[in-house]
Amino acid sequence: MYDLLLQIILMVSLGVIVYMLALAVPRVSKPEESSLETNTTGKIKLGAAHALDKVDGKLKVIKDKTLRRLKVSIMRVDNFISKQLNNEKDKI
Repeated sequence: MYDLLLQIILMVSLGVIVYMLALAVPRVSKPEESSLETNTTGKIKLGAAHALDKVDGKLKVIKDKTLRRLKVSIMRVDNFISKQLNNEKDKI
């Protein structure tokens, strides 16, 4: 059971590392390419680049909110532990 838990934690942490590396790598577009892409039938797909920008924006908002909530949770746990330690110190 512990092996499964450790494997899940390992895979999630590797996924987070890959995601953070993907964010760190700058996106470079070739100047000769246009933002319009063609599919296999030769038709132009409008908004293909726009859709990726929207997804990136949504992911950034979700990441920011999650990190803020995690920070608040960590601060609450820290305050709780500090209060518990101070209460124990007064009793001794």
